Amino acid sequence: MGASISLDSKYRMILETEVECISVNSSSTATGGGGKGGKRDKRENDSDHSESDSEHSGDGGDDSESDASSSGSESDGDKTYTVKLTPEIINYIRSYIRKNQFLDEFDLITEIELDKYNHAPGTAVVFNSDSIVFAPNNQSLESVGTWEYIEPEIPAASSATKSKSKNGGGRGRDSGSRRDRGRHNDDDDNDDEDEQSTTYKTKDDDLPVSEIESILTDKFNEYNKTREFVIHESKNSFLVLLIKSVELVRA
Repeated sequence: MGASISLDSKYRMILETEVECISVNSSSTATGGGGKGGKRDKRENDSDHSESDSEHSGDGGDDSESDASSSGSESDGDKTYTVKLTPEIINYIRSYIRKNQFLDEFDLITEIELDKYNHAPGTAVVFNSDSIVFAPNNQSLESVGTWEYIEPEIPAASSATKSKSKNGGGRGRDSGSRRDRGRHNDDDDNDDEDEQSTTYKTKDDDLPVSEIESILTDKFNEYNKTREFVIHESKNSFLVLLIKSVELVRA
C-alpha cells in the first residue's frame, strides 16, 4: 500500500489480455470496400457497443467464429465474442508484439505526462522496455524495463525574463517617467514572488505505483474501444488483442 515508483529499479509490467473475434457480415465487408480500411471503419463504428458484448469461448483460429452462431453481440450481422487461446492464436500474438507498429504504440502509451499531477509543464515519465513477451499460462503480456523521468525542455522561470525584456525600462524611452519605471519594477517583483510560490514536484517526490497502473489501464482501454491491436485478419473476421488491466511489480 502506498508504494512509489523507484527510478533506480527494474519493473515487470504485466498486462492482462483477452482475444476478441469480430465476425464481419460479408455484405458489410463489400460495402466497406473490403480490406483493412473497411474493417477499421467497422471497428470504429462498433466501438460503443463492444464493451457490452457477452463473452463466449470458441475453439480459436480462423474457424472459431463458426462455434458462436448463437452467442456474442450482433450489429448489422456482425458478431463479437471472446475466444480461447490456441497455438495458432498464440503465434499470432507473439508475431504481432514484435512488429514496430505495436512497439511504437506501446512506447507512446507508456509515456505519461505529469503536469496534471503538479509537476512542471513538459515533465513526463516513460517506461523504457528491455523486452516484451506473451505468457500463455496467465494470458498476459510481460514487459521488463525501467522508468525514466523526463525533465521539461524549457525551465518555467524563463517566461518571466522574456516579459521583463519586452516591457523593458529601455533607455531613451519615457526616460523621465520614474513613477512608471518604479511601477514596472513592483510588477516584476510580484511576478517573481508568484513564480517562487509555485513549487512543482520533482523526480524526488513520490509517484504512486497504483496511480501509474490506473493511468495506463485507462489509456489501454481507449485502444480497446477502437480495437486497434489487430493480430490477424481473414476474409470475414479479424482477431483483436485487448489489454484489460496493468500491474507493476519490481523485477
